[in-house]
Amino acid sequence: MSRRLNRVGGFFALLLSLSALCQAAEKGMQESQATTGYGQERYREPAAYTGPPRSGEQVYGGYCKTCHARSTQGAPLPDDDIQWRMRMRQGIDVLVEHTINGYKELMPARGGCRNCSDAEVRAAVMYILSSSGVLTAQRDSETR
Repeated sequence: MSRRLNRVGGFFALLLSLSALCQAAEKGMQESQATTGYGQERYREPAAYTGPPRSGEQVYGGYCKTCHARSTQGAPLPDDDIQWRMRMRQGIDVLVEHTINGYKELMPARGGCRNCSDAEVRAAVMYILSSSGVLTAQRDSETR
């Protein structure tokens, strides 16, 4: 009989432990600040950038390069002067506007750098145009 009581007591101890473990896990899940994925991350406010202003090269290297260094979804490569010349026909202000506001669900707003200032975004556009040779070629043709 005492063996039976030991088994029953052990069984109840196991049930109580499992119950406590489940309650702790449920409480942890309720307190979690995690998101459910891209849908929430896309609209979450970015952390404020408090450092010194970033150069166009820094912004490009940290954000733009993610797509433009490998032509993701048609993003022109930095040295693709033909694609950049076609885009330059719209004017630099339009390119900057498309970069700030995003473009056709292909390019995210601010090129993915959600805490970049307008000046930093413009500097990144100028950097990629300069590195493609388009900006220099345009200035040369304007001075002739």
